[in-house]
Amino acid sequence: MKRMLLSRLAVVVIAAAAAAQSASAPSSAVQRGATQDSATQAQSSNQFPAGTIIPAELSKAVDAKKAKAGDKIEAKTPVDLLSHGKIVIPKNTKIIGHVTEAKAHSKQSPDSMVGIAFDRISMKDGREVPIQAAVQAIARPLQSAALSSSAANDSVGMPSASAPTSGGGGGMGGSRPPERVASYPGGTSTGTDPSVPQGGTTAPLGPTSQGVVGMKGLSLKASGQASVISSETDNVHLESGTQLMLRTQ
Repeated sequence: MKRMLLSRLAVVVIAAAAAAQSASAPSSAVQRGATQDSATQAQSSNQFPAGTIIPAELSKAVDAKKAKAGDKIEAKTPVDLLSHGKIVIPKNTKIIGHVTEAKAHSKQSPDSMVGIAFDRISMKDGREVPIQAAVQAIARPLQSAALSSSAANDSVGMPSASAPTSGGGGGMGGSRPPERVASYPGGTSTGTDPSVPQGGTTAPLGPTSQGVVGMKGLSLKASGQASVISSETDNVHLESGTQLMLRTQ
């Protein structure tokens, strides 16, 4: 009798253990799925790692007299940006930012400034990719004729987006780190870093360009996550089409 009771008890214990194991399996699978989803989201949010260079042009003018903190700023990419031969940011993709601060020129206070920060990239498939991008360089808008001339006379593409940004001009010599995310396709514009416009035309900015290029009286500096364009004597006015070289943080 005792043997029968012990046998039945053993069966009950084994059945309970099997049920518990089977219930925990789906839970483990759910946990693994959640972990994978989190990893995918983290990878997606880091689509443009720190140090990625993104060229842009202002879609609308920004004027210190009219601008106020919180105003939307919009720029666009002038060319397709490539990574390992694939387009990661198509031409004319919107880059959205905002004014962080503004001060207009006046007789009593002749200096002027505008602070701007770029927050996200509005992809053409509807996605919005968050970024933190500072303005590494700024220059006057390109003239159509100058751009066509540059493209026709230069068959060498821009250096990779991961090229170092310190130092002088943008010569093509020397070794460079592997391409990171964005780079100009070959034959789109010059590979030089224009410090002063020549012949009355404006040259395109390059990945190694720094500060204000060819715009007298203006200066560029970082202020937290924002980039501040300022003038000590005139009102800061950035025309539509103003060139920007952005660098993600």
